[in-house]
Amino acid sequence: ELAAKVMIELLGTYTDENASYAREDAIKCIVTALADPNTYLLDPLLSLKPVRFLEGELIHDLLNIFVSEKLSSYLAF
Repeated sequence: ELAAKVMIELLGTYTDENASYAREDAIKCIVTALADPNTYLLDPLLSLKPVRFLEGELIHDLLNIFVSEKLSSYLAF
């Protein structure tokens, strides 16, 4: 839990210019958050520049489903 918080803080330090360098960290952060049964609020991840850099990739699509879609969208995914 603490590691996830630190990862989110770290990802928050990236800018538009260097967000692409944090691609692997952003993916790991999303996967960790989705796998954590105690994490319910995933919306803040979408505002992180490295996560936004992943738009159009399956992992970002999955995060969007968990944030704002219904079970039917997840099942279709």
